[in-house]
Amino acid sequence: MLKKISDKNVFYISLVVVIYFIFLYVNSYIVKAEYVLIGVLQESLTIPMLIIQFILLIIVINRCISNKFDVKTYTFFAFIMLIVNSLFVLFSFIR
Repeated sequence: MLKKISDKNVFYISLVVVIYFIFLYVNSYIVKAEYVLIGVLQESLTIPMLIIQFILLIIVINRCISNKFDVKTYTFFAFIMLIVNSLFVLFSFIR
């Protein structure tokens, strides 16, 4: 039997994903560090983070619908973070 992930844990995982993409953006457009270790980490973590973000967005949307988009929950804040982050990622592909 699968154990359900709590709303707080979903929020923290979403926060990690958002922070990763913020660091990726800062390194790609502002700092432009070209260290090998940073490049290896970026290349090995970007696609899994995109997949995790997509899966989390589906989970959070389902939980927000079941909570009737209650603003006082961790799920709602994770939803806002993931939507904004998804838009930034989408627009970064267009740019």
